[in-house]
Amino acid sequence: MHFIKQAATSLSLVFAFTLPWITGCSTVERQLAAGVDAKPAKCEPGKQGGTLRLALAFGPLTFNPFVDSTPDTFAVLRKLYGTLLDYDFEKQVVEESGLATAVTLEEDRKTYRITLRKCFFSDGSPLLPDDVVFSYATAQGANSALSDLLRTGVGNERTEAQFSIIDAQTVQIRFGHPISADAAKFVFARIPIVSKANFPTIKDDPTKIICSGPFTVKAFSSKELRLAANPKYWKVDNAGTLLPYLNEVVYELGVDRKTQSERFIEGKYDMVDYLLPAQAKAAEGQVKIRNAGGSLRVWTLVGNTRIDQTKVDRNRAKHFLSDDFREAISRLINRDRLANNVLGGNADPSFGLIPPGNTTWYDPNAPRYEPNVETAKAALQAAGYSYRDGRLYDGIKAPVRFKFTVPKEPTAVALGQSIAQDLTAAGLDIVLDEQPLDKWWKALTSGVFDMILVEIQPEFPDPVFLQPFVTGSRPYFAEPIITNPQLDLRGYDWFKKIARDFDQALQQKTIEERKKLYNDFQRSWNEVSPVIHLVSEHTIAGARSNVLNVRLAAFDPAATWNLEEIYLK
Repeated sequence: MHFIKQAATSLSLVFAFTLPWITGCSTVERQLAAGVDAKPAKCEPGKQGGTLRLALAFGPLTFNPFVDSTPDTFAVLRKLYGTLLDYDFEKQVVEESGLATAVTLEEDRKTYRITLRKCFFSDGSPLLPDDVVFSYATAQGANSALSDLLRTGVGNERTEAQFSIIDAQTVQIRFGHPISADAAKFVFARIPIVSKANFPTIKDDPTKIICSGPFTVKAFSSKELRLAANPKYWKVDNAGTLLPYLNEVVYELGVDRKTQSERFIEGKYDMVDYLLPAQAKAAEGQVKIRNAGGSLRVWTLVGNTRIDQTKVDRNRAKHFLSDDFREAISRLINRDRLANNVLGGNADPSFGLIPPGNTTWYDPNAPRYEPNVETAKAALQAAGYSYRDGRLYDGIKAPVRFKFTVPKEPTAVALGQSIAQDLTAAGLDIVLDEQPLDKWWKALTSGVFDMILVEIQPEFPDPVFLQPFVTGSRPYFAEPIITNPQLDLRGYDWFKKIARDFDQALQQKTIEERKKLYNDFQRSWNEVSPVIHLVSEHTIAGARSNVLNVRLAAFDPAATWNLEEIYLK
């Protein structure tokens, strides 16, 4: 199956049904299809009609919802696919229903029984248990972050889930090992549901893909994406009006975040998920803005440890295998300057995968490495490095040199420049390598980099969504297929312990029990991983005053997550 611009996997379909909105000069009101067991929306009743204008920096890179891709891609795909359970980004809770009306955990703590809602895809075909089983099996076989959510256990003992049909309205999902209901419900709120009959037949035209979410794809080009309301959607407000309210959503593509902010203030866009602080201040009182503080996003510096000359210079790769070297690099980077100068005070220094903004799971006692150049230099010298004429040399007298790859986007470039400045001042030879997103993404997923700047962004706050970055099938520092076990950090005892801690945390019944194990995991991970966590941006989002039912969330997509509930005055 070929999808437009299908992304390479390592860390994110679409369709169209063009409704004849106009008959003569009158607007056709969309009605709930007969036989649908509608889900009541919690929003204020609105009115159908209108077009909403948005922008994306990149994407969508793919319309296949089962492969890994970028946050911008996910933001679009969430509008196209329903999930068994819905997620409320504002309240940060999984709702008790979605495409499923009930989810029941069996006594073995591994098996979940799902009762499906009576509803339809955008072409009018009914949602069937076959579609759910097909979707979950496809997700599990995709070798992506979704696959990791459905596999439980440790290392070679990781076991796939099993999916079966119970009756015409019920499916069963059985994980390989016990998984807490708290964690499992996040999985059910993430796996997209596609049509078994339609999905395998699509090739290069996303407008032909039928969907289970509030919108379909009306048109797509490199410059613009147009979504149309799904006429068979299954949510209504308490006045009986069918959602989504909007007739159409238009995304301008290829607009960096800085330009998005400026154009939003100028009135070109109706909403923006990423509003820069300067624009937010300038627009106070004119538009609806929320600075929600800490987000889930963490900018990280990833060092390549793949000692494979086809991927990275062997001498450069060895450095990040050293605890002393990693600690020194962490101490050389001034996180306070990144947060205050580069990001204008709208960020927090971050020393782990779980940032301060993730209040439920953040561990304030996780190891921290405050900036101290002299301490860092002393640690490097104790580890066998030396200085000559202000330059750093390793144990074989080779200069310590790295190409530092960053995505060519204003915020990322500014962060990269500041980090390079810190490292260069300490004697490292750093070459800043700014790459367009597609080339940056290829470098990341193929492993051809020395150091790379990555903004890790789990889709939900629960730590189960960190698994792909650490114990999953494709952590940044390990090859998808390793022929030499000595090159794979997953074979080390420290990694096996981290994987066991993570798996044990998934099995606990209460958040308190899970939190203790996740705290242990974070401390271990921060000490030994070749990923240096730097800074977590705050979430600032905005909407124009004529856009109603806006519920600005604390993390992405902060303004547009409930697009089906938005309406225009």
